Amino acid sequence: MENLRNLRQAVDKFKRIGISNDLHPKEREEIKLMIEEAKQEYIAGGGDNAENYRFIVVGKGQKRKVIRVQRNRSSA
Repeated sequence: MENLRNLRQAVDKFKRIGISNDLHPKEREEIKLMIEEAKQEYIAGGGDNAENYRFIVVGKGQKRKVIRVQRNRSSA
């Protein structure tokens, strides 16, 4: 993990590679629940189609929160 910064200077073939720490199964389940709750709240609040958005969890530990990011039309 210390050498991840070297990926930025790699050949074009490897520049788009991303590496992150693995999560414990309980953490993964928590994140899934947080995202599902955020989607349900958004729909219940009268939001338009939730399929137009990506819900992602940011932060670490107790400071985690779910944010909503609009999907690009080309990637949807």
